[in-house]
Amino acid sequence: MLNSKNLFFLAVLFSIFAILSAFFMQYVLGHAPCKLCTYQRIPYYVIILIGLLTLLFPQIIKLSYLMLILSLIAEFLISNYHTLSTYEIISYSGCQSAEIPNDINQLKEALMSDTLIVNCSNANLKYFGIPLSLYNSFFSLMFLIVIAVYARKEKNKKA
Repeated sequence: MLNSKNLFFLAVLFSIFAILSAFFMQYVLGHAPCKLCTYQRIPYYVIILIGLLTLLFPQIIKLSYLMLILSLIAEFLISNYHTLSTYEIISYSGCQSAEIPNDINQLKEALMSDTLIVNCSNANLKYFGIPLSLYNSFFSLMFLIVIAVYARKEKNKKA
């Protein structure tokens, strides 16, 4: 059964998974994040902190819900902005990163061919043709809907 404790636990678990996945892609697979990728992580850190504080201090549940909703809205907005930048619907000059090869010959080739800097519009972090920022948008929206439905059910129980 979905209750407020399980909802926070689920949000915290997803946030931990998202952060660990981002670190794996960055440090193990070598995909350098752009600025917007880095900004997208901030709401996940906040959600983890909110979840831990709520588990430690259950009396702050109402404030925690508000902070969780605000964090999810922030994540949704940042990831949508990132997605629009990825599809070049809007232009954002800060949405680029450098992928530095480990091999000196590959580095030389990348410098000569001007492929060292990767923009969001040609990022290679797409799964099934969908950029990761769009997945973030989807999951943020999904959590917001789940919270709204849960809050409505709780309100109807009290009425």
